[in-house]
Amino acid sequence: MSDKATGNAVVPAQARRAEHERARGAEHEPALELRDLTRHFGPVRAVDGVTLSVGRGEVVGLVGESGSGKSTVGRIAVRLDEPTSGSVHIAGTDVTSLSRRRLRPLRRKFHLVFQDPSSSLDPRMTIAEIIAEPLKLHRIAKGDEARRRVEKLLRQVGLRPEQADRHPHQLSGGQRQRVSIARALSCEPDLVVADEPTSALDVSVQASVLNLMADLQRDRGFGCLFITHDLAAVEFLADRIAVMYLGQIVEQAPTAGLFADPKHPYTQALLSAAPVPDPAAQRTRERIVLSGELPSPLHPPSGCRFHTRCPLAVDRCGTEIPALRILPDGQRQAACHLVAEDGTAPDASAATVQN
Repeated sequence: MSDKATGNAVVPAQARRAEHERARGAEHEPALELRDLTRHFGPVRAVDGVTLSVGRGEVVGLVGESGSGKSTVGRIAVRLDEPTSGSVHIAGTDVTSLSRRRLRPLRRKFHLVFQDPSSSLDPRMTIAEIIAEPLKLHRIAKGDEARRRVEKLLRQVGLRPEQADRHPHQLSGGQRQRVSIARALSCEPDLVVADEPTSALDVSVQASVLNLMADLQRDRGFGCLFITHDLAAVEFLADRIAVMYLGQIVEQAPTAGLFADPKHPYTQALLSAAPVPDPAAQRTRERIVLSGELPSPLHPPSGCRFHTRCPLAVDRCGTEIPALRILPDGQRQAACHLVAEDGTAPDASAATVQN
């Protein structure tokens, strides 16, 4: 994804992060902190021991195959689902067990942008009513003041003020998602969780929505958990990336480092399958073809959950659960027995070729 995907210059993710780090100072609490989070649906372990933080002014991408548990993490983060165990802290406050009454005044601090705007916007309400609803619910503005704020938000997301009186079905998919973003930002939250925000859109409008999110995040400085399977999008938008496999995080790293030198064999496989803009680069990249299907979370494999598909697996991988350990650079984490103490990682593509 180009930084000028629609002709509008966008500050690269790493530059935005450095700018926000200088502005916010190290003493502030993260916008989001998940601690040893689990979510079990009966015997199904959808999320199993996830620890993850999102700094203020930081975009963290959460990637993985369908069924990896990443959307469940996002729903728990905004209290649309309850964890089986673990805790959720937003802007320093533990919201895990708060009652609805005690949680209500805090909800203005975090919002979710849903995957499909067609199903997340009430078709009976006008655009103005949809965006103003959080303002009225949290008693921030009403009447003419709410209308002024709605019109300002519409301009900020690239829509016209006169569209405020339309209904969702009168807008395009990209315009509806811009309305969803405006609604999420109406209360100036500390945290936005975006769950596959472009996957339901035409390819032709995905870039413009990503550029919009990058601009708004840079200008407003909110923390963002960006959940996606689109590696080009996450490379463009995120400062840091966490990779999930079967309910667990297997690698975390700054975006540039992860794409340049993935440590976990699963991350290497994901990146090898991602299309790249340069056809010549695509031809020189060895594709890592994983054997077998994604195991069921009902009966996850013993030891490393990836070992049943990993071309590098050894006996230890099938019996011993690898810890998500910090690597020597202090910025990266990987859960793999085969990553050396100095951070050197094996090359899964070489093993695939040999096999």
